[in-house]
Amino acid sequence: MARLPARNELPIFRKAITLYLATDPVKAQRITGDLKALETLKTLPPSFMLGPGDIHPKLPQIAKAHGLLANWQHKDRRTYTEAVTHALALMGWMAVYYGGPAGGLWENRERFLCTRAGALLGDFHKTMGSTTMRKEVSGATHRHLGRDFTKHAREIYGASFWSSPVSTSDGQEMTILDYAKAALRAAKLL
Repeated sequence: MARLPARNELPIFRKAITLYLATDPVKAQRITGDLKALETLKTLPPSFMLGPGDIHPKLPQIAKAHGLLANWQHKDRRTYTEAVTHALALMGWMAVYYGGPAGGLWENRERFLCTRAGALLGDFHKTMGSTTMRKEVSGATHRHLGRDFTKHAREIYGASFWSSPVSTSDGQEMTILDYAKAALRAAKLL
């Protein structure tokens, strides 16, 4: 599983999520409420933010993960909801590109998913003038964050979200995953 999602593939899955929720206002309202509650629960205080100089070998992975999340929320002004939506889009992407028996061992796919979901938050960096100081984060720290993102995506959207039925404007029935595949084919990415 060396292939990573291309920059223009994941937006198609995020758009499919948005379009599906636009067709079901009741489900969209429930999901929005759940995400707001999760956002309140998962927002860390600014004092948890860490810079590259704060990272040393003896700092536990969980402290690094919380520092990255606090930086994401306060320094980058991004939300926990964005990370959960990204994880859901990755789940759809993996169902397309690594589905079926050719996708390898499930344990490896799950670790890959968690690592890629957590990698959205990036590394520790600080810009001083024209110089950027950067401290890379291990896959274990990204995986720690990604586990939470994927768990919350499954809890809020449902484990079978990508097999939810949708209908196109011409009345054709398909799953949301098939809809995403059609969009990928139209963009010549599949």
